[in-house]
Amino acid sequence: MQKDYPQAHTPPTEGLYDPAYEHDSCGVGFVVDIKGRKSHKIVENAMTILKNLVHRGACGCEENTGDGVGMIIQTPHKFFVRVCKEINIELPDYGHYGAGMVFLPTDAEQSKQCQEIFEKIVIEEGQTVLGWRDVPTNDSDLGPTALMGEPTFKQIFIGRSDDVKDEASFERKLYVIRKLVEHAVWGSDLSEQDKFYLPSLSYRTCIYKGMLTGPQIEPMFPDIKEPDFESAMALVHQRFSTNTFPAWKLAHPFRYVAHNGEINTARGNANWMRAREPLCESELFGDDLKKLFPIVIEGGSDSATFDNAMEFLHMTGRSLPHAILMMIPEAWSGHETMDAERKAFYEYHATLMEPWDGPASVAFTDGEVIGAVLDRNGLRPSRYYVTKDDMVVMASEVGVLDIAPENVLIKDRLHPGRIFMVDTKQGRIIDDEELKKEFAVAHPYADWLKENLIPVEN
Repeated sequence: MQKDYPQAHTPPTEGLYDPAYEHDSCGVGFVVDIKGRKSHKIVENAMTILKNLVHRGACGCEENTGDGVGMIIQTPHKFFVRVCKEINIELPDYGHYGAGMVFLPTDAEQSKQCQEIFEKIVIEEGQTVLGWRDVPTNDSDLGPTALMGEPTFKQIFIGRSDDVKDEASFERKLYVIRKLVEHAVWGSDLSEQDKFYLPSLSYRTCIYKGMLTGPQIEPMFPDIKEPDFESAMALVHQRFSTNTFPAWKLAHPFRYVAHNGEINTARGNANWMRAREPLCESELFGDDLKKLFPIVIEGGSDSATFDNAMEFLHMTGRSLPHAILMMIPEAWSGHETMDAERKAFYEYHATLMEPWDGPASVAFTDGEVIGAVLDRNGLRPSRYYVTKDDMVVMASEVGVLDIAPENVLIKDRLHPGRIFMVDTKQGRIIDDEELKKEFAVAHPYADWLKENLIPVEN
């Protein structure tokens, strides 16, 4: 039986009002060093972008209670090593531990119970709990509504066992652990389980977010201002209630995406994901696969639902842009000039998954690649700059970061149905045509369709 995702401080349906209709436009952006050079300057630039998107966010009658802001960055290894050493936690080399941002109940006993559940599952899955860190916070500038839903913030550090042979396998193990912990806590009788949430649990990425306004995130989380808090990329989001009422856990970014717009088909897409779970198989997960179900958590926003599905597609072996193209395909069926291989790619995947449709600009990252894609109609504009010193800035509007005109190499906008992506491992921008060509020829999709697809005649 599918569990309900706990909701915090959501108003009831009353008269003509239904909280399901809470939606509008958000602000999203990212900054990345193309060559993958980590620095605190990237984080500072991301904070500037976030503050310049403040008009995209929302607040109620309390100006100091926001709908939500957040940032996803690469794991700040140098910073974590230092602060963990101060509390007698010795971290291994990068890639040999995972870091998790954890929202916990404010009741001390319930928080302890959640931590015990977490530690028990980590051990059962053969990994090691290296320790917990209290995340420094300052909520003195937050409004009453934000304070009412505020959780306790901790970070957990999990050591990779010797039998987990590579980083990709470890990331999948952390995914299994997170899903098991979520199911266990949300299936318990804790009265404050609505405050429990895991924004991130990864060896590659870390998320700081909350029910804040743009200028509040740095005071709220002083970690962000530390000089050794470094990353080669940062994705930020300013929220305007996308299809749900504001809550701490529904601030963006999610584990892989930040989103401006609406996914209008989210309910149907989620139902189809649930219906297909019994048919799923994975060589990568084996018997662990059933621990991941349900893939989509009931009660999340359209963006959270989208992220759940994309995470599953990515973790089960597809690259992030491959998963994106499955979920947000370009208009292909009546396209007269599209090559046959690409059409076959889209047609094949259309038999596996329906499009996640709606006016949307979706930014995505896994800590190695970062990019964005527009829906097939291009109804949520986004623009980007590429500089001569190998930096890319993308946002839902121009003017979010001051760049000297003489340093601008390229100025352009995202195009409907096209992906714009930076690969920091390869140190280059990968063109939409190159990406789609690579995927289209990877398998004989046309042959598979010819051999297995049975057309239904009218």
